Amino acid sequence: MKNFTESIQYLISLVTDDPHLESAWLSTLAHMEHLASQQVLGNISASTPLHFVADIQEHAADEARHRDIILSLRPYPQAKDGRYEDLRQRLRAVAESFVLGFFANPVLLQAQSRFAAYVHGAITIEQFPFQIYSAYIEGTSSPRIREGMQEVLADEVGHIQLGKKFLATLPEADRLSLQELQVIEKEMCLLMVQRMAVLVEEFQNHELQTDPVTRASQKLVRVIADRPYAQVAWVHALGHSELMASLHMQKIFMSRDLPMPDLMPEHVSDELRHARLLQRSVVLERRKWLAVPGYRQLERRLCHELERYLTRYFSLMMRQISDPEQLYLYGAWGLEMRVFRHYTDIMRGTDNVGVAQTISVILQDEAEHTRMVHEEIGDREFMDAQLLKWVRQTEDVVFEHTASRVLSLIETQDQMTEFAPLYQRAFPVRTMDRQPEPEMELR
Repeated sequence: MKNFTESIQYLISLVTDDPHLESAWLSTLAHMEHLASQQVLGNISASTPLHFVADIQEHAADEARHRDIILSLRPYPQAKDGRYEDLRQRLRAVAESFVLGFFANPVLLQAQSRFAAYVHGAITIEQFPFQIYSAYIEGTSSPRIREGMQEVLADEVGHIQLGKKFLATLPEADRLSLQELQVIEKEMCLLMVQRMAVLVEEFQNHELQTDPVTRASQKLVRVIADRPYAQVAWVHALGHSELMASLHMQKIFMSRDLPMPDLMPEHVSDELRHARLLQRSVVLERRKWLAVPGYRQLERRLCHELERYLTRYFSLMMRQISDPEQLYLYGAWGLEMRVFRHYTDIMRGTDNVGVAQTISVILQDEAEHTRMVHEEIGDREFMDAQLLKWVRQTEDVVFEHTASRVLSLIETQDQMTEFAPLYQRAFPVRTMDRQPEPEMELR
């Protein structure tokens, strides 16, 4: 995987290849400056010291001015055609998910006041212009664009100094970890840049056929990537399934009146945290979709399908494995393998940078869970290669069946105008074409 420097240089090489693409890129940067201005003004509240209000308003005005400067730099203010307009809209959506996702990250949400949130957010997200604009200034062939972007970048130094001045006034109890916030910003910025590069490549190669996929789980990932409503509903449902998985694991022992394994409390705690993280990552978009008739029903059905998946999976595990601790370890191992594969696929295919960053955090936890489960299986002398193979195959069949049913639900939803896939002029829409899933005998 490319590092940030390589990724941003590659993206800049793509968008500067064509003045119409570069105009779409500049529209995206201007939209981010507009969002930044809104975020800055939105954080003025009763907690804002009165003697700082004018400075904050000036900060917001600077961001709005940057928006106007960047818009004026576009070689073509209007999109060339419908395809280019769709590209502009999609890149702006990715950028918006970065800005809103950063200001909704779990660390920043710990801020004791909106003023404290503004101070920490302003200091850290102002890294973005230095990371992105500097590379763009070097990569563009237009002297006019280079000069305009240098003017914008010069202001950003003052914004960082302003944030540091405000930070110095905060009591220690109101301070958050700038190091953690900077890590999150860098991770999200990289994910955004990589996703934009993929979209520009797809746009440029729109006539090329995408790799055919036959498995329902792979089709599901591609289908939800084209349908924001489906992705929001599915990520919310995955959060619900994290909660339900923790309950299933605990039930193995509670129903037998047995003490829980040493690993389980921490494991359950992580699953509950993952549930909150996933659902929080789509909370803003979900509010919008909940107002659309038909969405809530789809979300409930997706949650129900994942409940059925877990019930079927653990039922088959219990038929095959009688020892409770062995059942827990092998059952958890099978679920962790699914999480790795499915969550990784979603992270790579989503336009939502906040969702992608949330999943990357969860996958770090899952790597540790898998290591601990493997060690425990070995320490308990439970290791059985044939049983591991059976667990993986069984989980695979159960999940593929679930994915197929979910695709059917989304296909039905697509018939409603409000849920039609977006950006169809610029990007091929993945269809639901499904072949019958090969069945494996489950004993």
